[in-house]
This record gives sequence, structure tokens and C-alpha cells, in this order.
Amino acid sequence: MNRIDVLVVEDDPMVAEIHQNFINSLEGFRVVAVAGDGQKALDLLDTLSIRLLILDIFLPGLDGLNALRKIREQKKNVDVIIVSASRDANTVNEAIQAGAFDYIVKPFVYDRLKASLESFRQMDSKLRKGSGDFDQSEIDSLFQVKNRKNYQTTLPKGLNPEMLKKVITLLKKSNCSLSAVETAEVLQVSRITARRYLEYLVASGKATMKREYQEIGRPINKY
Repeated sequence: MNRIDVLVVEDDPMVAEIHQNFINSLEGFRVVAVAGDGQKALDLLDTLSIRLLILDIFLPGLDGLNALRKIREQKKNVDVIIVSASRDANTVNEAIQAGAFDYIVKPFVYDRLKASLESFRQMDSKLRKGSGDFDQSEIDSLFQVKNRKNYQTTLPKGLNPEMLKKVITLLKKSNCSLSAVETAEVLQVSRITARRYLEYLVASGKATMKREYQEIGRPINKY
């Protein structure tokens, strides 16, 4: 299986890390770099062999749509999956016109992204195997794969529904926001395990995170 090298373009470091860990867990994909703005993404495309971008719209400096336009102007051999909170019609239309492979609205369940990546992998595989001219049936197959993004709601590897339910229940019943350490103590799991569930809930739009700064020491993420 040919590996697909991915560039994640996301200005929120926590979200970028979640994207990266999820994509790297899928067979055939590898995140080779992360960029926090559109210009950095363009610079990386000049130096790295990237096949696919996971691109946010709201970015500092050069935003996602303008970055996508420049990618097309420069005729880069790269496809783009938009992952953004922007859902207005004009933005979606511009993304389609600029040739985005897919458009996923935040918050989302990661199975939606997984389905999109799988569709892209199938299309990319067919294109790599193609030689000479395609006949109509082969072209039809390519476009059917591109537009097929059926998915089921399953949890990322390592998470289970029972523990997720406990974390959700704890957050709902708590009178104040909780840190990963506090969550871990109540549920009697490791801090890393608690953090994974909390980050999943944030990424899927079922929880929020705020950073509390202390007079001494590092800031604490509260959920």
C-alpha cells in the first residue's frame, strides 16, 4: 500500500495534535508536518512531498480559502479536505469551486473524517494504478468513490463506550469544570487516559476546554 503523506493546517495546537494522532492511527496515512497558518503551509508544500492537506479556513495571516486558491494557481499536485467551523454558503461554494475533495464542519465525529480519508485513499489508489486513457466505467468508478463517504459512529482506537459515558456523566454532574487530573482521580484511571477522552469530547463538539493560568507553574486545561 502506498503511503499518503498529509499536512495538517490548523492554528489550534491541541486540535492539530488530535488530528495528527488520529490520522497517524489509520493505515496508509502519515502526517509529515503541521502548519499554523496558510503561508507556512505553502512554504512546506515547496519543500515536502505532500499528497493531502487537512485545511482549516480560519487561520491567522493567509486564511484557508486563499491558501487553497494559491495552491490551485501554482498547480500543486495535492488534494485538500477542508475541516472548519465555517459553514456559510459562500465559503462552502468557494471551497467546491477551488476543488476541495471534501468539506467537514466542526464539530464532527472522527468517523466522518475517517470515511473521507478512506474515500480519498481509494481514489488515489485507482489513479496511481491507471495508465493511458480511462474508459467511461473507470471514470464513473473514480467519481463514485470520491462521493461515497458513508460512515458509522465508532470511537477512536483505545476508547470504549462505557468509559466515555462515565466521563460525560461526570462532566454533566460536576458543578465546575474539571482538569484531566481531577477526572482521572474520580474515575480511577490514568491522567493520560482521562485526557484522551476529554480531548475526544472537545474534538467532537460534546465538551469545551478553557485554559486556566496559575500564578506559578503551567496553565491547566479545564473541561
